[in-house]
Amino acid sequence: MSSENKTDQQKCQSILELPEIRFVGFLDYMGNLIVGDFKPGLSPLKDESERKKMFVEAVLRIRTRQDFDDNLGPVEYAAARRKNVVTITIPFEDKVLFVSAESNVDIDKISRKILDLL
Repeated sequence: MSSENKTDQQKCQSILELPEIRFVGFLDYMGNLIVGDFKPGLSPLKDESERKKMFVEAVLRIRTRQDFDDNLGPVEYAAARRKNVVTITIPFEDKVLFVSAESNVDIDKISRKILDLL
């Protein structure tokens, strides 16, 4: 594992320590999981192929939003509240942080906590 991946894995572990977090991982711009995992003991809501589709869709959304950075400013994070989970994506220069959290979280508060940890 590269030193950058080790650093990213450490960031993921610190975010996973937040009680509301279910999953955290860094994705490349093709939607592939570079590093990350679920909170220990937690069972995923989607199987691996469904997660891959979700990762690709999240990366596409972030990349599309970046088309408006010149006018509106860069995206700090994007979030979706669903019935069973909240997903948050945070863009980086060459990757995207993907986080899923419990559905009852305050999106702005948890996003700020995550950004502070990064």
